[in-house]
Amino acid sequence: MNNAKKRILFFTPYATRTGSEMMLLYILKQIDRSRFDIGIVSFANGELLKEFPEDIPVYIAPRKFNILQKISFHIGINPTLKYLRKLAKDFKADFWYVNTTMIPETIVVAKEFSIKVITHFHEMPLTYAYLSAPDFKSIVDYSDLLIGCSQTTCDALKHSGGKNVGLLYSFIDGSKVQKNDVRTHELKEKLGIPDNAYVWVLSGMTSERKGFDMLPEIAEELNDPNVHLIWVGATIDDGLVYYTEQRCLHSTSATKIHLVGKQKEDYYNYLNMGNGFLLTSRQDPFPLVMIEAALLGKPIISFPSGGVSEFVQQGMGLVTQDQSVKQMVNAMRALMKGEITTDSSKSIEIASQFNVENGYNEWIKLIDKNY
Repeated sequence: MNNAKKRILFFTPYATRTGSEMMLLYILKQIDRSRFDIGIVSFANGELLKEFPEDIPVYIAPRKFNILQKISFHIGINPTLKYLRKLAKDFKADFWYVNTTMIPETIVVAKEFSIKVITHFHEMPLTYAYLSAPDFKSIVDYSDLLIGCSQTTCDALKHSGGKNVGLLYSFIDGSKVQKNDVRTHELKEKLGIPDNAYVWVLSGMTSERKGFDMLPEIAEELNDPNVHLIWVGATIDDGLVYYTEQRCLHSTSATKIHLVGKQKEDYYNYLNMGNGFLLTSRQDPFPLVMIEAALLGKPIISFPSGGVSEFVQQGMGLVTQDQSVKQMVNAMRALMKGEITTDSSKSIEIASQFNVENGYNEWIKLIDKNY
């Protein structure tokens, strides 16, 4: 550990309420300013920027170009790279902390100026497809330290050729996970769900990676009039989502599906509505919603999609052996019948460990070990 004050420039893609960007917010709210001078670069003017401490300088790098920038780009001058090059000269950082793989321009400029880079991976292999092979290789090869948000993410980094890989489990601010049982009951009534029904809640963007398209298949396999499935999350405007919504709308299953969209004020009351929580992701490094569901004492049934296998312990639910709808539905039935023993206090106890204080302490250990 070097006691000299370090200058860190943090990079984030959107400054919105994604799990990875919320974690960055938590870190920067905790960071010891007597040890670090910091700045934030966002590639969009997102709502989260208002929540960072006011004295942290914020830089907005252009990613969506105006007309002049488009002309500049077409004559061979990339406005994003131009901005980052100027920043490299003006904000003389000891290292850049890139909080995603999705902004490979940072590596291009860091290489030019021989700036050390930490890349924090919140992504698993299916997401690597959004990067070109040379960009992905540059991130893995050039980064001085690669941080994975679960052991399964770290393993993927090592398989990709990563040399210096550190583990930092994702974490949440548990004080924000507040439920209102009266409001939960109101919402349940609004959806026409009887008190004696068994409710499974799912949460996430309606993407293929999150397994949204499997929702009607799960309902059809269950075909139980006493069971209701609620999906909470922002709707993506693509053909697969439209197709899945149509299947849900015209499903002949006795199991009712509710698509309630993105929720903000009542988000935890919707989660609280569930007797159990379903995770249908095909790949998910360490989903924050599973921590939130466990903090609310909900048992979890999940596919073996990533970090959930490291999180769910005996008494907290079940992770299926394969990505099989039949296996998932069998596990749901077993839990509903009481054949799988669960203990909400165990779920709350485990989830409580993934808090901001513990997360920040683990983060600072990684920084101190490497710098």
